[in-house]
Amino acid sequence: MFEFYLLIFLLLIVLTIVISSLKIGISPMPSSKAAQKKILEYAKNSKDETIIDLGSGFGSLAIFLAVNLPNKKIIAYELSLVPYLISKLLKSLLKIKNLQIYKKDFFKEDLKNATLVCYLYFEGMKKLEKKLFDENINTTIISNTFSLHNIKPREIQYAQDFFKSPIYIYLT
Repeated sequence: MFEFYLLIFLLLIVLTIVISSLKIGISPMPSSKAAQKKILEYAKNSKDETIIDLGSGFGSLAIFLAVNLPNKKIIAYELSLVPYLISKLLKSLLKIKNLQIYKKDFFKEDLKNATLVCYLYFEGMKKLEKKLFDENINTTIISNTFSLHNIKPREIQYAQDFFKSPIYIYLT
């Protein structure tokens, strides 16, 4: 009987993730360790005291940055309930003090005065670019895999992972 309830619970979790993914436009996609290391290289040299992870998923990148950049404030935004809860649990278990995790739509938040880190999707990048222009946000953007459309990257690096993930560096 326990197995039945566990199976129902797991199916509800998967269903919640699927519904959120369809609503948001992308499923939670963790950055590879190699991509995380490339992103860290740029984030640690950022002049900004705050780094914002846009669409943080299960929190792997935000947690990695918070642990490796203890003097910077890391903010993570995630809309999907299950990844949000898991990242909050991991933050608590690891006792990370410089990380704040919010279940909010980052498109409705103030993104000024922070380095932005993202692993979005085609439509998400278009929407982010519009927000940057509309709100006149000038900052460093570090994007895993997906590029902005009308802003030329200052630099492109490739992670040493299976996909040779491109890491785009922008200074808008």
